Amino acid sequence: MNGGFSRKIALLLVAAALVIPPWSDGASPSAPPAPTGRPKYTGSQKCAVCHQIYYKGWVKTFHSTVIQDAKKDPSAIVADMSVSDLPFKKEDIFLTIGGHWDQRYLTRIDNDYYVLPKLWSVQSRKWRPYSTYGWQRRPYSRYCVGCHSVGFNPATKEIEEHAVGCESCHGPGGEHVEKPSESNIVNPRRLSVKKSEEVCASCHVRGKDVTGEYWFPIGWTPGEDLASYLVPLDKKEGESGHDAIHRLWDKWKADREAQARARCEVCGIHQSVKPQGEQMSVNALCTRCHEYQDRLSQHTRHNSDTRIGCSDCHEQKTPEANENKEGDVHSYWYFLIHPQNCWDPDIFRKCAKCHADKTVRWAYDIFISWKKPVVLDH
Repeated sequence: MNGGFSRKIALLLVAAALVIPPWSDGASPSAPPAPTGRPKYTGSQKCAVCHQIYYKGWVKTFHSTVIQDAKKDPSAIVADMSVSDLPFKKEDIFLTIGGHWDQRYLTRIDNDYYVLPKLWSVQSRKWRPYSTYGWQRRPYSRYCVGCHSVGFNPATKEIEEHAVGCESCHGPGGEHVEKPSESNIVNPRRLSVKKSEEVCASCHVRGKDVTGEYWFPIGWTPGEDLASYLVPLDKKEGESGHDAIHRLWDKWKADREAQARARCEVCGIHQSVKPQGEQMSVNALCTRCHEYQDRLSQHTRHNSDTRIGCSDCHEQKTPEANENKEGDVHSYWYFLIHPQNCWDPDIFRKCAKCHADKTVRWAYDIFISWKKPVVLDH
């Protein structure tokens, strides 16, 4: 390990023992054990050698594309850069964050990245202010990178993989690649419920590391006690770090579930289990619960004589899912469903099956003109 990094950790731990940090509720959180060496990461592509099905599912998720290199691939920038009063230029953008609902842009200043003061709303196709006055005081290496990458080294600011990769959830995979075994890799399904939830909560619960310097849990790896590395911002008086983390994680899940029209589990088709029994058409399977009857044209926005069916729009995004049990967290849902009526470029691919002569802009304008989908009995 780098000697300077070791000394820094030692000094921070001593300071933590002597002073109660300002973000504490009066009891200093337990400090993580001083690391004895950098974990050995490999990157998601190494995982793909043996786990191709899961890798193919993962690359379809937003996790895999949360960060994109705009210098290598300028098409990653989805915003309209022709706006005259934009306070930065396309050449100022080094990295993009997101691209489904909003897209933020990072520029490089000295040896760090900073999120630029405007974001692009993908849905409304408009620029909106973002951290307008404080953006130059929020370095990416302190506020963001820990949850957007694998293997961040705070001493050198180097990362192993700039994505929410396989090792974000399964931990360092170096030993596992050299000698594959269940004992030297983390499988969240084999963890306790609480420890499994902490894999997601490590990034979806806002907090700081125990030193108060970083806005993510420095040094934590899946399977460890997250409360020893992360202090939630919204921590109630007398509440333990562990309880606060799980309370906030439960709230995060509930908020997301409340935004959805449905969470269909009854058929098994939204799970990693194949529907049992006699073979039936996709429409027949769907209408067992969604009784559109003669109202299907209202839902599809197409005339009844077009004979458009459920699978024409809600096409399974991973065709091999049923056969290979890919319908889990590694894939981006089983069907293309957008409860919030948000635009996804993949929608055009469905439209283009019938409307091959139309453009993406045409599909976007039609979709947005519908305002809200006709939900009927969802």
